[in-house]
Amino acid sequence: LKDTHNFFTMTRKYGVSRTQALRLAPEGFAVKIDNSKVVNVLEDASEKNIPIMVFVGNRGIIQIHTGNVKKTLWHQQWFNVMDPDFNLHLDVTKIDQAWIVKKPTEDGEVTAIEVFNKQGDFIVQFFGKRKPGIPELQEWKDLVADLEK
Repeated sequence: LKDTHNFFTMTRKYGVSRTQALRLAPEGFAVKIDNSKVVNVLEDASEKNIPIMVFVGNRGIIQIHTGNVKKTLWHQQWFNVMDPDFNLHLDVTKIDQAWIVKKPTEDGEVTAIEVFNKQGDFIVQFFGKRKPGIPELQEWKDLVADLEK
């Protein structure tokens, strides 16, 4: 891969779902993690003041937030981000799979947390804040490394 966006094209080319591709990935590129660690991503990024990128979408739209997460809170099974410029409401009971995914790119390795429901549909993705031509933040790499423990 030269760009993280090429992953989708690769899955279509070989006729596999995203979750199948993660299960079949060579060692070190995709690691399944406990679903509860998805909340840790947001809590840790908030606590450590690490800017992140959050991708939420469906077949008709994708919403992207880039920046810091400040105010997080629980309401029943919902884990929420309640910032002035960003709200996220994540029903943790709908999470079936969570993965750490490492993709090689021209800018170095890019690490994501990818979250799926029971049907294998994408719920949310998290990355450290970055842009093409800029390497991944070391603070983000460290946060993700802590999730693997």
